[in-house]
Amino acid sequence: MALVILLLLAANAFAAESDALAISARIQSTHMPFGIVVDPIFASPDSDQVIGYTRCGDSALWSGFNLAAESFRYFVSRSDDSLSNIRTGLTGIQGLVEVTGSNLLARCAVPADSPYAAGIVSEEENNGVYFGFIANRLYYWIGNTSRDQYSGVFFGLSVAHDFVDDPDVKQASSALISQLLQELLRRDWILIFPNLDINTFQLRPDQQLAFLEIGRTSTPIDSARSTS
Repeated sequence: MALVILLLLAANAFAAESDALAISARIQSTHMPFGIVVDPIFASPDSDQVIGYTRCGDSALWSGFNLAAESFRYFVSRSDDSLSNIRTGLTGIQGLVEVTGSNLLARCAVPADSPYAAGIVSEEENNGVYFGFIANRLYYWIGNTSRDQYSGVFFGLSVAHDFVDDPDVKQASSALISQLLQELLRRDWILIFPNLDINTFQLRPDQQLAFLEIGRTSTPIDSARSTS
């Protein structure tokens, strides 16, 4: 009986792994046209033809979660493709910081010459749409970045730093954590965007503390600022 149970558990574990690998491959091939996670719009429910992308305003959050997932996967499997996906995810998040030109985090960034740009810009105009550059290429970026978007990115970066022993990944994740956190401290936890939209962490000392602890354990920065 025990042998039967072990065989069933092993079979279920194999099925779960194959499902997870299929999901990972699907995300990389269909949900990351710009190196960050967005939702595809298909031509029809039974079609794989992508005709647009949506929910770009939550891209930073889900890109952080995807980075964390691939980092957990690498910690267990040591697979080359998970490491490649981690590097892609870090580059995508770096772009969300670079494109603003001010060390703020963008919700999303899409190349201005992308055939999907017009639909994304129209959908996200209430959050503020601006121009910026990533590697000398013109992008639209989406502002009014909320606390949950920052939380998703800090979570993904911290998992990548702590669970992936590749030195380039550790350096890149540490640098991004430092860059984002130093800017939050410089701004006294108040985010002001070009259209004067304001988001603030000042009433959320729990989130301040979480980010400071991530910074303390992953990069040598001044985390002695008050969280009150």
